[in-house]
Amino acid sequence: MSFGRLPMIGYMFQAEVSKTRFLLSGATIAISGGVATVTLASHLMSVGDQVTFSGVTGATGLNNQTWTVATVPTSGTYTINVGTVTGTPAGTIVQEPVFTLPPGYIFAVLGANAVIEYNPDNLFNSVTASGETWRTIVAASSSNTVYSDGNAVRMRCNGTTATSYYSVVE
Repeated sequence: MSFGRLPMIGYMFQAEVSKTRFLLSGATIAISGGVATVTLASHLMSVGDQVTFSGVTGATGLNNQTWTVATVPTSGTYTINVGTVTGTPAGTIVQEPVFTLPPGYIFAVLGANAVIEYNPDNLFNSVTASGETWRTIVAASSSNTVYSDGNAVRMRCNGTTATSYYSVVE
């Protein structure tokens, strides 16, 4: 006789995050009418995915904000709505994947590729030229439990190939 196992929320990891930083060398970003089109060989992005950028010159309003992919016209392009950000983006542009954590108590074990951050202004995915403020609450290569309202708490991958996990404790 065998017994089946019932998964219990909070005791099993529900999400595994292993995306790595994408250095967009050779990529171009063009802004027109409040929409930025990112063009590169292969971006691996889907509609609804979120990213941050760093290293952008010429249109610095793209840096350090959370952007949501609006459309994916081809495997080499995607668009984001950038509101009033203008200019001609240049520089060595680094794209980092961002994951919105669901509401609830989150138990996370982070590899060297991720941090959990919160926005003290309770803003998320805002489209402003002033940028967003984010503060680390769980550092890379550590574990902890945090509360997320599903709005201003995120997991941001920041550069290596380590894998991170999280579970919602209900």
